[in-house]
Amino acid sequence: MGNIADKLVQVTQGMKIDVGHAALTVTKALDYVGIDDKSHGRRVGLICHRIAHLLGWNRTRRHFILIAGMLHDCGVSSTTVHRKLVAEIEWEGAEEHCLRGDQFLQSFPPFSPFAAAIRYHHTRWQDLPPSLDDETREYANLIFFADRLDVAYASFIISHPHHEALLSRERLLAELAPYVGILFSDEIYKAATHAIQKDSFWLELREEYLDDAIMEALSSEDYEISLSFDEIESLGELISQVVDAKSPYTHYHSLRVADLAYTLSGLAGLEPYQRRILRLSGLLHDVGKLRTPDEILEKPGALTDAEVAQMRSHPLDSKRVLNSLFPNTPIAKWAAEHHEKLDGSGYPFGWKGDQIDFPTRILSVADIFQALCQKRPYRHRLNIEDVLEIMDVMAGKGEIDLSIYGLLKANKEELYTIAIKT
Repeated sequence: MGNIADKLVQVTQGMKIDVGHAALTVTKALDYVGIDDKSHGRRVGLICHRIAHLLGWNRTRRHFILIAGMLHDCGVSSTTVHRKLVAEIEWEGAEEHCLRGDQFLQSFPPFSPFAAAIRYHHTRWQDLPPSLDDETREYANLIFFADRLDVAYASFIISHPHHEALLSRERLLAELAPYVGILFSDEIYKAATHAIQKDSFWLELREEYLDDAIMEALSSEDYEISLSFDEIESLGELISQVVDAKSPYTHYHSLRVADLAYTLSGLAGLEPYQRRILRLSGLLHDVGKLRTPDEILEKPGALTDAEVAQMRSHPLDSKRVLNSLFPNTPIAKWAAEHHEKLDGSGYPFGWKGDQIDFPTRILSVADIFQALCQKRPYRHRLNIEDVLEIMDVMAGKGEIDLSIYGLLKANKEELYTIAIKT
């Protein structure tokens, strides 16, 4: 236990984080929104980096555009919006996710330098505001170009083996030719005509090569910085905003679960450093839900067995992202196990009794309580007595921790206020 406690204390005192590697991990979470195509953000980043070489950009600018390209769709949480993004060159409403992405990135200082490029990455080259500096104009337009080129590539590989992109490289690029000088700068298009001639340009877009190519590019510069725990929490809040924006029925869910877990853990007597780490896990516990289709989250009626099965994969999707972002901490473990129940009826592991640790039990109670307090597509918000009536049944079945639930009931008004805060 002492070793775990030492690690928790170290995290709350701050940690070193590489901005590029953090962006890669966040992008993997964002790419969940594509469901079947879970590499779009990373491919766009790599395409930007490769074309930047042919534009003659120096190492610092290439590193910048790689990260910006990976983060470009951080304003997209909805699978419905993602389908529009990959179906059309331009579409009405595209600017909305650009504005949201700008806002999200501004909230986390290490990512804020990329915000302006993301803000304008669906703005036509000829319509970019004159007030933008030249570098930001180039960054935004290169992201726009790479994004649309990847859409052409992704459509191609649906019905063709990946390697056949080498035989169709000219045709794929030609899909964007009619928009040169209007949507895209002539200089970027010319650089792309040379970049696509390299077989590696296309082959490294394959999933089995993609991360290695990105990691090699990221290692060319040392962007490691030290973050305070307040800054780490701001990263968690950024990601939670992306997750909670997925549906109007999940707005503030992650933030309120985090605040409930923090308050309950204080009532339970946990140490301050444990409480802060648990709050961070609460912020991120549902990151795997980015992979859940909107129509499941917003379905007004009962889910089918197949839909339930798809929903039940989200804890392991969360675990994968959080283990990469916060290694050597229990953050991923707590998040992945928040649907476990003490009687063994939970998922995904079916743990029971002492297999479920105390912080996880707190997070589970906080998640259940907040979900019942929040409006959902199939019902209105429940009042506190109705919530407790449902949870009384769960407690009676031995599904949730009685000591934690007792603390919740003893402080029900305070916790209900936290749960419904908007």
